[in-house]
Amino acid sequence: MSVSLEKIDMLMERANISYKEAKEALEKHNGDMVEALIELESSHRTALGPKNQRQQRHQKHQNERDFFEDVKVFIQKMHKTSFIIGRKGHKVLDIPLTIAALIILFTLPVSIFLLILPYFMGYKIVILDENGKKMKFEQSFQFGNDQDDRQDEDEDRRQ
Repeated sequence: MSVSLEKIDMLMERANISYKEAKEALEKHNGDMVEALIELESSHRTALGPKNQRQQRHQKHQNERDFFEDVKVFIQKMHKTSFIIGRKGHKVLDIPLTIAALIILFTLPVSIFLLILPYFMGYKIVILDENGKKMKFEQSFQFGNDQDDRQDEDEDRRQ
């Protein structure tokens, strides 16, 4: 029996198999796609079985969700952080860090000059966390395995 090229292509894509394997499976089952797929999966000749495909889709969806959740938490943390310009207890500017970052981003050439200018006039720029403590940048942007990496680096230096 002759099998159409479209069916062969479709089976190749779904089962992730070669042209020859797809053609043989379809010819064996008289062009029936479902039976050919079932036979390929039961004989473990597909590169990805249905469980693996579902797991991959679920894992991809979970990774996307984790990424967006991390971005959301990061933005919330930035918004609770204060960007302050002041001198001797007198605040001239006190805004959330997210707003400061957006202003700096959209006015980049001018904002660099405006970030340097307060220092020449005797003002200080301070970034405070949500508890009102000065921000330690090295610790605030640590992710997952950074501490493990740092411990490994410390051990390498000692040797």
